[in-house]
Amino acid sequence: MEKRIHWQQIDSVVVLGLGQSGSSVVRFFAGENSPLNAECDIRIFDSREHPPGLDDIVDLVGTEHVTTGGWRLEDLLAADLIVVSPGLDARDADIQMARDAGVPIVGDVEIFAQLNQRPVVAVTGSNGKSTVTTLVEQMGQYHGYRWVAAGNIGVPVLDALQQDADAYVLELSSFQLETTRSLKLNAAALLNVSADHLDRYDSEQSYFEAKLNIFNHASVSVLNRQDQQHWPKIVPDSVVTVGVDESVSDYGLVKDDAGIAMTRNGSILARADRFALAGTHNLVNIQAALALAETLGLSPDKGIAAIADFTGLPHRCQVVYEAQGVRWVDDSKATNIGATEAAINGLRPMINGRLILIAGGDGKGAQFTQLLPVLSQVDVLLTIGRDGKKIAELRKGARYCEHLSDAVKTAQQIAEAEDWVVLSPACASLDQFKNFVERGKVFQEHIVRLYERSA
Repeated sequence: MEKRIHWQQIDSVVVLGLGQSGSSVVRFFAGENSPLNAECDIRIFDSREHPPGLDDIVDLVGTEHVTTGGWRLEDLLAADLIVVSPGLDARDADIQMARDAGVPIVGDVEIFAQLNQRPVVAVTGSNGKSTVTTLVEQMGQYHGYRWVAAGNIGVPVLDALQQDADAYVLELSSFQLETTRSLKLNAAALLNVSADHLDRYDSEQSYFEAKLNIFNHASVSVLNRQDQQHWPKIVPDSVVTVGVDESVSDYGLVKDDAGIAMTRNGSILARADRFALAGTHNLVNIQAALALAETLGLSPDKGIAAIADFTGLPHRCQVVYEAQGVRWVDDSKATNIGATEAAINGLRPMINGRLILIAGGDGKGAQFTQLLPVLSQVDVLLTIGRDGKKIAELRKGARYCEHLSDAVKTAQQIAEAEDWVVLSPACASLDQFKNFVERGKVFQEHIVRLYERSA
């Protein structure tokens, strides 16, 4: 466990990075619930000249406490505690030298972990984190419990810590888990691991090892049977597994004449058509959410009743349009190969016609040959963006459209009744868009515009 922080003995804190996380740390330390002594000096540094939220932070702590455009090593070495935002690379030379000199380096989640007194469950994985986190939160709130979702989902954990909550549901990225050692959890879920963020990590293994920090102090571990190669080497005593296969002792799926059903300990919990979420991969997400909620005292039956009508988060395998028998799916959040694999594997059993896939963008150094097995389930491949040509080379007959507008137009021209057109890029969006949200919105706008013209 991370060494306990003796808050009242700290005379100097350095906060590196003014993103959502860093700004929340400053607000927390400058607020009335701060654990620091009143004389503690708080200094904030950001490598950018004008980071978002700068004016608010300056108003809160004063200009003399904020430095933009970088920092000096001596500023870090003089600190009693350094709080690093998850967006900063922990391999930075100055951060490493400060760590080697014995300065404690933590993130906002570690601060939360050392101060929190309420029950917590947490989720990590390459894909599906936000969906599972939201499902668990909704399960609790539906039944009158104050379960608060926080972390990578958008609400900083230190903001959530100051809310009146019965329990916390945390979505944690590998970046956040790098600096987290003391987080006690009722349960931790590792949904899946696929190659991602290779621009940040030296190897896939180091990315995976960062995620394993979630199990450091978890009473129950929730693991995916289809991703056993990424289970912890030492499997914890109390494990609940989930998966698309049948299981007599855990959560699973069965297929019979009536279709697909979700099971627990071999007994049917619910038919797949009871849920609004599309795809078998989302049925696994629901299983994980039910397993986490169980450790907070909520039965699976109650959990299912709470989320049966949940249609999913925006841009995550979301059916956004249907016309002339063609369904259009916005999975713009699929910014890596694993997410696109999950989408295709999950949706294919539901599609009677053809699956028309739109993929491409900024591949972040990924090896697209990993897509080959799942592309066998795709009937038409349209590619876009910087790395679209590389993806098109994987499939005979694929068409490189360059721009999303061209791909949507082509898809609309060739799609027939019972076909599904799926935007699941397997790539980041920054080559052509501000983020995956903008990419998804543009996708939807193009669809509507095309059908309005043809009406």
